[in-house]
Amino acid sequence: MILVINAIRDLRESRRFDEVVLPGLLAPRDFVAHRLSSPGPLPRRLASYSRLLISGSELSAAERNPRDEELEELIRAFAGTGKPVLGICYGFQMLARALTSRPVCRRAAVPEFGWKELRIRARSPLFAGLDHIVPLHSHYDEVFDLGPDFTVLASTAECEIQAAQYRDLPVWGVQFHPELGYREGERMLERNLESEPLARELAGRDLESAEQADANLSIVNHFLCARAIEAVA
Repeated sequence: MILVINAIRDLRESRRFDEVVLPGLLAPRDFVAHRLSSPGPLPRRLASYSRLLISGSELSAAERNPRDEELEELIRAFAGTGKPVLGICYGFQMLARALTSRPVCRRAAVPEFGWKELRIRARSPLFAGLDHIVPLHSHYDEVFDLGPDFTVLASTAECEIQAAQYRDLPVWGVQFHPELGYREGERMLERNLESEPLARELAGRDLESAEQADANLSIVNHFLCARAIEAVA
């Protein structure tokens, strides 16, 4: 059973993530999605779950939010089991905060939108079989100064830390959106172009084909296939 923390605040988009994105992404695997905006505590009995996925969000991880401590505690506890963890965008930022216990998230000098190619900096099973990775970006915040417990895996010109791994554990964070193929990625980009003042000026246009966008979904699949290992204290 995969535990998904859905941190999306907009009710319509949160429902779409649960009902459209996740089933297409995780099937035929079983999963349970817990909305961060819902009342009640986050799951505590982690033995029932094989891995943890944390979504993006409209929330800013560069600021304090009401459920930060609870989410950070969940991330630390799950990473301590040695089971796979993947934080996406906001999820990556909160993962970095939880595992460093330092202020490692800030407002980016230049926000990123659209399809932008990554520069791979270290080999990773997340990127196996992918030569040119051009994922969808949508973020105002960024992670910085992660320290020696993290290995930086990828960058863009505007964002030095686009992906990172925690120690030698199957614990990863990505600043981009590998859960979105061409159709869902274009949908997010269209929303950004309508609602975000800087998106039209800054939107990346590196994507060459729909197939190139859909190939990014294999990044999540590599996370889903990763094996749990004994955690190092």
